[in-house]
Amino acid sequence: MSRVKRGVALGVMAAVFVVSFSLKGLAEEAVVAPELKEGITGREIINKAENVNPGSDQRSKLTFHFKEKDGSERKMVMQRFWKNYRGENGIDSKVMIFQEYPPESKGSGFMGWFYRTGAKKSEAWLYIPVLRKVIQLPDSNNDEAFQGSDLRPGDMAVRNVEEDTHTFLGEETLDGKSYYMVESVPKKKDPLYQYGKVVKWISKDLFLKDKVDFYDETGKLFKKQTISWKKQDNAWIWDKVTTVNVQTGVETHLDVSEIKIDTGIQDSHYSERTLKGGPASFNK
Repeated sequence: MSRVKRGVALGVMAAVFVVSFSLKGLAEEAVVAPELKEGITGREIINKAENVNPGSDQRSKLTFHFKEKDGSERKMVMQRFWKNYRGENGIDSKVMIFQEYPPESKGSGFMGWFYRTGAKKSEAWLYIPVLRKVIQLPDSNNDEAFQGSDLRPGDMAVRNVEEDTHTFLGEETLDGKSYYMVESVPKKKDPLYQYGKVVKWISKDLFLKDKVDFYDETGKLFKKQTISWKKQDNAWIWDKVTTVNVQTGVETHLDVSEIKIDTGIQDSHYSERTLKGGPASFNK
């Protein structure tokens, strides 16, 4: 794969994780499990799960390990800088991601501006060092898989609650922990969303989404995802994420490290100049 194509692939991967880590940026306070009334709906549970506090901004290191069915493995490392706008001027969040590994992709950068539903379409840019050029990504790239892996925005990103019908399936205990089970089915067909339904296991105490099963449009189990969380200050953030395509056997493992919350990232950082300047630009 050429360096230009790797740069485009970086942008797709970055788009996958921008919204997922931000958890939509809607919550002002950490969610506390309420006294739920009898007859709770699936929509109420999903709303609470998508309103967990992610902090006002985050800096972190993302390490991906891709494992193929034949046992071969690949690795990718990135630095991520994310800011929560909480709907200010219609903006949900902004992010900048820089690739560190593999060596041939080092220096590639991605910038994304994400808007609240109904405000405007999200915007994304790539910096490709070999071209010394910033290019804007078309909308059609936002759901492409990364370099043969099975990671897509539908796997990781938060969907607008209004796009699906949410059915409360009941409760289940896994490894001694109590969960709500909710099934989410798209209200209408979307060519950029490849799933017929998604089933989520959401913890009853903290409303954290710990397990997700994705089904294809024929109703067959497609992918299984597990998420472990860590609390830092007053925010809940991902620690490790594993996604397995049960139809192909491909596994993707993500480790999140070197996390800093509420560091005071400025709006001025999200510019083409910073994208070209790399991670050091965030220390100025």
